[in-house]
Amino acid sequence: MIRILLLVGFIFYSLPSLAKTVTAKGSSHHGGAISTDEGCKIAKERAKLKALEKVLGQTISSEELEKCSEVDGEYNCERNRFFLSSFNGDITKLEELDRKKTTGTLKDEIFYFCEIKIRANVIPSKQIKDANFDFNVKLNESNYRAGQYLTMEIGFTKPMYLTIFQVLPYEEKDYQVLKLFPNDREKDNYIKSEKITLPSNAKYEIYFPEQVNKESVDEYLYFIASDKDISWLKEYNTAEELKAAYHNSTKKMKAKYKQYTIRK
Repeated sequence: MIRILLLVGFIFYSLPSLAKTVTAKGSSHHGGAISTDEGCKIAKERAKLKALEKVLGQTISSEELEKCSEVDGEYNCERNRFFLSSFNGDITKLEELDRKKTTGTLKDEIFYFCEIKIRANVIPSKQIKDANFDFNVKLNESNYRAGQYLTMEIGFTKPMYLTIFQVLPYEEKDYQVLKLFPNDREKDNYIKSEKITLPSNAKYEIYFPEQVNKESVDEYLYFIASDKDISWLKEYNTAEELKAAYHNSTKKMKAKYKQYTIRK
C-alpha cells in the first residue's frame, strides 16, 4: 500500500455504443498443483478477456501476465486483469456454450487441460475518443521494498481533471480502493501543465500490508482523466464498487492503469 506523508476548447466524444455480442474461447493447460476446477476458472477468465478484446481492441502483454502470475497465482492474476480491462467495457450477459476437460501425460507428469467457449454481450464504456485528449504515466520503479517512495511522471496533451486510485485486490476486511490523488495536501486535480511529477508537496511511501502472509503482493494504480470534475468517493469497499461508479457516471472519461509489486 501507499502511505501519504505530509511535508513542511471542445472535446469530441464517441456516440453511445450498443452492446455487441461476441463468442470467445479460453483455455488452461496446467499440472497437478492447480485443481481442475481452478484451471477451468482460469480458462473462463481468459475467454472473458478475449471477448473484451474483440470489442475494445485492447491487449494484455504476456510479460504483464507472467509477472503478475508469479506474485498472485495464475487465477488471481487473470481475475485482476479482467477487472482492470473491464473499465473500458463491461460484460452485461455471459453464457457458457461449451466446456472441454482432458487429462494427459507429458514426460511422466500428469497434466490437465480445460477449454471454455462463451457468448458475451460487451458494452464499451463512455470513453473520450478525441486523440488530442490523452495522457501517459511513468512510475519510478515497478518493484518496491517497504519504506521506499513511489513517484510518477504524467504527461498531458491538454488540460484535464485527474484522479488516481489505489486498487488493492488482496484486501478483504478494509477498503479495496483508496483515492491517492487528489488528497488533503494535493487538492487541485485540474492539470494545466504538459507534465507533472507526483507527489508535489507530499511523499508516497510504500509499505507492505500486515494482513498478507506472502513475500510479495501486486497493487495497481488506476488513473482516470476527464474534462469535467467528478465527485469520487475517497474509498470504495470493493473494486467492483469503483467499477460500477465508473460505468454509471454520466461523464466521459479516459482511464489507464499501472501495476507494481511490493516485496518484503
